[in-house]
Amino acid sequence: MFVENYRLEDPPLGGGTGHTNEAIPYPTISDEDWKVWTAFLPVRTEIDEKFLRGATPRLYAQTLPPKVRHELRRANRFFDRVEVWGKREIEKDPIAVGYQGKNRYLIARWGMEKLIPFDAIKKSMPLILAWKYGIDALGLLAGLAGVSVLLWNLLA
Repeated sequence: MFVENYRLEDPPLGGGTGHTNEAIPYPTISDEDWKVWTAFLPVRTEIDEKFLRGATPRLYAQTLPPKVRHELRRANRFFDRVEVWGKREIEKDPIAVGYQGKNRYLIARWGMEKLIPFDAIKKSMPLILAWKYGIDALGLLAGLAGVSVLLWNLLA
């Protein structure tokens, strides 16, 4: 299991502040990078507040690695909410994101195998979007073909 923790030792000056008025020690996700992350990882799961406060420690034990669960609890005091974004297959490089107001922060990233570098994901975005919209268009064409055959049979 590979886990990347994005906690910064020295939070950036001018960055956001959490509920405790401390500087948020995680990097901000820009709008441009957010579009890449959500295209690559389309499934959103909001993490339960009880878990983040430590009230239900075994919740998510099957889906989140121990290091990630620990980091999410540490990060909770800075954020309004925390979400995990991933693919349909849970082991496919999900990310944990904290929200403070309208800002998003990258908390952690993990996967079963070596993680794909973000730059490689960003460079492959045209291919990811072409696949996504190509498959949608293919489904639309198949649907239209089916309706055409149905109408042909009804009118014949």
